[in-house]
Amino acid sequence: MNILIVCTGNTCRSPMAEAILRKAIKESGRSIEEYSISSAGISTANGMGASENSIEVLKEIGIDLSNHRSKVITKKLIDESDIILTMTKSHKEILVQAVPKCKEKVYTFKGFANKNEEDISDPFGGNLDIYRSTMREIMYSVNEIVKKI
Repeated sequence: MNILIVCTGNTCRSPMAEAILRKAIKESGRSIEEYSISSAGISTANGMGASENSIEVLKEIGIDLSNHRSKVITKKLIDESDIILTMTKSHKEILVQAVPKCKEKVYTFKGFANKNEEDISDPFGGNLDIYRSTMREIMYSVNEIVKKI
């Protein structure tokens, strides 16, 4: 199963969610080889590292994000994905407008987890506490996502 997680810059939320989801799948006892989990950004450049604060807060839960490199979302990535999880309703709308046939496989991150359709807050430019808050938002939904995939 190919899962794509999308945010704006692919340096904070989506790489955090990608890494946390990957860890949760491993911890669930499932074979991670059954899943291809990646992330991309709607408005970014290829090759940028994860933000320093994203790296720091994930280090606190035993995840190394230092090798992450951003990538721009492409039609090919969208077409190859079985499930696309966006950090905001706006990201979802942008993808569906750009590639209408992807509508049936695009969900907000929280919406797919049956939490609600609220956005995952963007920590960009914030301090470590703001990044921890975003990390908790992501973690809150991940366990439900693992059950559904």
